[in-house]
Amino acid sequence: MAHVRKRLRDWLASNLVGSPHAGLRVEQRRSLPLAKDLKPTLLFEVSNEASTDIDMDGHQQRVVGVRITACVKDDSADGEDTLDALAVFVEGVFASNPTLGGLAQDYAYQTTECNFSGGAERTLCTAALTFAVTVFTARADPETAL
Repeated sequence: MAHVRKRLRDWLASNLVGSPHAGLRVEQRRSLPLAKDLKPTLLFEVSNEASTDIDMDGHQQRVVGVRITACVKDDSADGEDTLDALAVFVEGVFASNPTLGGLAQDYAYQTTECNFSGGAERTLCTAALTFAVTVFTARADPETAL
C-alpha cells in the first residue's frame, strides 16, 4: 500500500477526468508549459500536510492541502466561462464523493485564485481551487486511512 497522500493523488487522477472541457487532460504537476495549441487542462497537486495526535493510542488527524488548477489559453469571456465550467466540474467531483473514495473523513473547499500570465496569443488563464482534506491514520501506519 502507499502513503495516504499517494492514494489521494491516485484518486484525483482517476476522478478528475471526464469534464466536457478538459476530458482526459488531467496532470499531476504544478505548472504547465505554455504550448501554442494548449487545450483546457486540469493540473493537481497534493501538498502541505498538518498532523495532530488525537489520542493516546497513536491515531492522527492529517489535514492535507489539495490544489486543482484549471488552465485555459484564452483571456476572453469565453475563456472565463471555460474556467468557471471547470471549477463547477471540480467542485462537483468533490461534492459527489465527499470521502474521496473512503480515504477522507471530509473535505473543505477553501479558495479559488484566478490568475493570468503571458501576453497576446499566449495568455494562460488559471483558476486554482484549494481544498483541505481531513484524513485519519495511525501514527505507525500512514498508509491506511481509518
